[in-house]
Amino acid sequence: MSSVSLVELAPRYLPSAPADALGVVSFGDRVLGPEPLLEVWPAMSDVIFGSVTVDETKPLEELTRDVYARLIDEVRAAGHPYFLRMWNQVGSLNEHERGLERYQLFCAGRHDAFVAAGYHHDVDLPAASAVGTPGRGLAVYYLASREPGVQIENPRQVSAYHYPRQYGPKSPSFSRATIWRDTVFVSGTSSVVGHETAHAGDVLAQLEETLRNIEMLVPLEKIVAAKTFVRRAADYDAIARRLEGVFAANLFLEADICRAELLLEIEAVARK
Repeated sequence: MSSVSLVELAPRYLPSAPADALGVVSFGDRVLGPEPLLEVWPAMSDVIFGSVTVDETKPLEELTRDVYARLIDEVRAAGHPYFLRMWNQVGSLNEHERGLERYQLFCAGRHDAFVAAGYHHDVDLPAASAVGTPGRGLAVYYLASREPGVQIENPRQVSAYHYPRQYGPKSPSFSRATIWRDTVFVSGTSSVVGHETAHAGDVLAQLEETLRNIEMLVPLEKIVAAKTFVRRAADYDAIARRLEGVFAANLFLEADICRAELLLEIEAVARK
């Protein structure tokens, strides 16, 4: 765990990281584009950065519940009990086990950990993303603060924690965005209207719908860093051309998305 300030609380996408960086995330060969880039969070104070990567030595639901319980204990012990932003990388996200998609099993474990720790779904949930990686296992990293952020939702979308049971036995536990001081953390956002996927199979139509959803949370010109997850690497060129000049900084990654019919997802950091 290390610490961050309220000034410029946003990542930079760099080929290498300074020695004093708060946190550095490497995505290996999943980076799409001309050069391998790291996600680098600046070294400041007031916010802590933490991460954990675990092998899948037990069922994913149980593993997720244990990891989240451990992280909740960790931030509370550090005096920074409020998660602002969480990132999750789940092995084989869209595969099925015991009649459920692995994303749904992950959501069940996260839900149970938050409820057991006393979180209220309409006020205490951080902005978050959950994408797939090859193989098995779970990686989580986070930013947490001494003071809470403000949870906000998107009027175009049903709040994830109110999704009907067709999306899993326990709801995804995240806010659409979190405001903390002058920073807005926008969760992984995709082509979902209400609670249903829009434009299945059409990547550019999904991109436009995703941008409309983000604009309900923050003007695009206020975004200082965005990360775009692309299910099919072959779609990268078309997506990158459309987003050229839209965001101040953009990192593109190949990753599975939480629903098999979703082809991309965008998360962002913006100035309020």
